[in-house]
Amino acid sequence: MSHEPDFRALFEHAPVPLLVLDPGLTIVGVTRAYLDATMTEREAIVGRGLFDVFPDNPDDGAATGEANLGASLRRVIDTGKPHTMATQKYDIRSPDGSFEARYWSPVNSPVFDAAGQLAYIIHRVEDVSELVHVNEQLRAASTAKDEFLSRMSHELRTPLTAVSGFSELLALAELEPRQREWAGLIRSASQHLSRLIDDVLDISRIAAGRMSLSLEPVALGPLLHDVLELLRPLAGRDDITLEPVTSPGGHGYAFADSRRLKQVLINLVVNAIKYNRHGGTVHIAIGPGNADAELVRIEVRDTGHGIEPEARAKLFVPFERLGAAESGIDGIGLGLALSRNLVEAMQGEIGVESVAGEGSTFWIELARGDEVTIADATDGGALVTDLEYDGERRVLYVEDTLANIRLIEAILQARPSVSLLPAMQGRLGLELAREHLPDLILLDIHLPDLDGDEVLARLKADPATRQIPVVVLSADATKSQTKRLLDAGAAAYLTKPIQVARLLETLDAHLVTNPDGRAKLPVNGSQR
Repeated sequence: MSHEPDFRALFEHAPVPLLVLDPGLTIVGVTRAYLDATMTEREAIVGRGLFDVFPDNPDDGAATGEANLGASLRRVIDTGKPHTMATQKYDIRSPDGSFEARYWSPVNSPVFDAAGQLAYIIHRVEDVSELVHVNEQLRAASTAKDEFLSRMSHELRTPLTAVSGFSELLALAELEPRQREWAGLIRSASQHLSRLIDDVLDISRIAAGRMSLSLEPVALGPLLHDVLELLRPLAGRDDITLEPVTSPGGHGYAFADSRRLKQVLINLVVNAIKYNRHGGTVHIAIGPGNADAELVRIEVRDTGHGIEPEARAKLFVPFERLGAAESGIDGIGLGLALSRNLVEAMQGEIGVESVAGEGSTFWIELARGDEVTIADATDGGALVTDLEYDGERRVLYVEDTLANIRLIEAILQARPSVSLLPAMQGRLGLELAREHLPDLILLDIHLPDLDGDEVLARLKADPATRQIPVVVLSADATKSQTKRLLDAGAAAYLTKPIQVARLLETLDAHLVTNPDGRAKLPVNGSQR
């Protein structure tokens, strides 16, 4: 003869912290696991109001546990739907009357009777206090690490400045050939150490999510040309041939940060030169992604000795050099680790293929970028070309991507009265703004030394430049970013890819003047 299970006993001994409330928020049931988690006893809480049993800590004026839980329960009552709460800080009163800080992950679910009316609310919680404390410790450790790296960077750069500067002065002095060589070695070593500091700081910034990137269509041809020309002398020392870049049509642009992509490609080509055989070749190929035509793939191939399969997993580990130090090849083992982090920050992938004895191919896959030209950048409206103003106008463009500067130069051919003054760093832009007092400033947000936000703030704080209209050009089209910069004093906010008609309309609005010298069409808003 079968017996009906004792469902109350099963519920109360369920290994899950559960509390059952009636619609008036009176406690009517509780599991042993919940009692253990909250340091309470069943007879002391059943039949009492939820917030009579679990009030906020009176010593914590910022406590929000009771208000947040109450809001979630009211939402369940009003909607008849479950509600999952964010992690809550809700202190629990211990048996001695003191409060203990605790963190919970709660879910509140409705239970309906046969007539479809709300009968109960099941309040399920998970005590995540230990996990929260671990995260707090990790954040504190990360902050301490960042502060340490920042201090070390400053302390190391201070003497390095003197070492590098005086070694350069020595190289210019009248020295014997051997002494001149020594001075050159000192300077080379100081530059190497400076690059090491930069790489360590970059890895730290990426890990902390604080590296500022400007993702936009990047022309790969000019960028790779610059990389190869920069490294041709290094290749020549070991008789390494840098072959011309090969690229099928339609894959000339990648969606990336130009400066950081160049940094990655320099790292890959330097490695392809250093780990090549004497008289070998380095070849760069651009094409579609292996599995997705919407990706662009950049391959750097060398004719070196290749990499054994078991060693490839260690390639992107910081300071791992796979025995290169014993072979006399210089380096510190940070280039590939930094390159991987940078590529992933640009929402791409990096990898390697290698055949022992034949060479290696390092590849990058990034989102394919669309070419930005005057022909396709217009939005279909009438484009007023060759408009002469009533006098010369000077525009300062603060932008670190050379291709974008060239684009603006091309666009401004339609405004012969305008001369463009480029600045590829924020601090240089500030200096040029104070020195030349341009009629208008075009400002990119992601700059190598100062964020555009800071540049805008300094321009508006300086009485000499406060009245100069600043037009932001950014790839970030979010409403919050647009509003924030317009509120900070930007005259207009234009998003990339640059729409030629919109840009010229904005320039005309600020640079065409009435007889009284004021702008003809003052603009203060977002234009897309």
